[in-house]
Amino acid sequence: MASDILTLDTLSLTKGQAVLLDGVSFALQRGKFHALLGPNGAGKSSLMRVLYRAETDATGTVSLEGKPIKDWHRKAYAAKVGALVQESVSLSGLTLAEVVILGLLPLALSRDEAQARCAEALGLVGLANRATEDATHLSGGEQQRLFFAQLLALDPDIYILDEPHNHLDLHYQYVLLDIVRRRGKTVLASFHDLTLATRFCDHAFLLDHGRLAASGTLAEVLTPERLASVYRIDADFTGGALSIRGAIV
Repeated sequence: MASDILTLDTLSLTKGQAVLLDGVSFALQRGKFHALLGPNGAGKSSLMRVLYRAETDATGTVSLEGKPIKDWHRKAYAAKVGALVQESVSLSGLTLAEVVILGLLPLALSRDEAQARCAEALGLVGLANRATEDATHLSGGEQQRLFFAQLLALDPDIYILDEPHNHLDLHYQYVLLDIVRRRGKTVLASFHDLTLATRFCDHAFLLDHGRLAASGTLAEVLTPERLASVYRIDADFTGGALSIRGAIV
């Protein structure tokens, strides 16, 4: 479809005897906020790693704007598809400002424009007054905010957010995801917290044991039957709110 910006066609990934992804196909619509859902081990992070090109052993096809991502130059792809990842990254010897500006390397910006973007992004995440500090001294939550700043400064066409709520307190979970949503870009965010997903997402993809179990609106995906079979909880999603009665033992 013309509104699709990124498409996955029968994406599969196997490591040893473990099948991490099994024929996953779906498309991201331009300008929509998509949730990638599923329990631990469903394949969410593996799929994300394929999309930000940290994982190259997958079969099937991923295409950006109709062109397979393997045919995109790395710098051009990084300018269009930005990621908030779970991998550990060394910040040794870098200030907060330097970390943010490193994320702007895919763009041909003047020094002044890069610094302006950096200052604005650090302000958005509440770290403006610490720009010259050593980034290694940050707490886990502060590091997550710093990496959000790096991504917001880049402001790519597609935001890939792998569990963006990790390490963040409730205030910043909502503040930062609100900022991303207001940008109006295409977003794919993986969530463990279903309540957070229902707050932000237009469309959802549900993974279960590496397969796409469902896709559609949250109401279409989060049926009582799927909540029971995939998440093993007695719950329903009605009126835009998730009601959980308890675990299914």
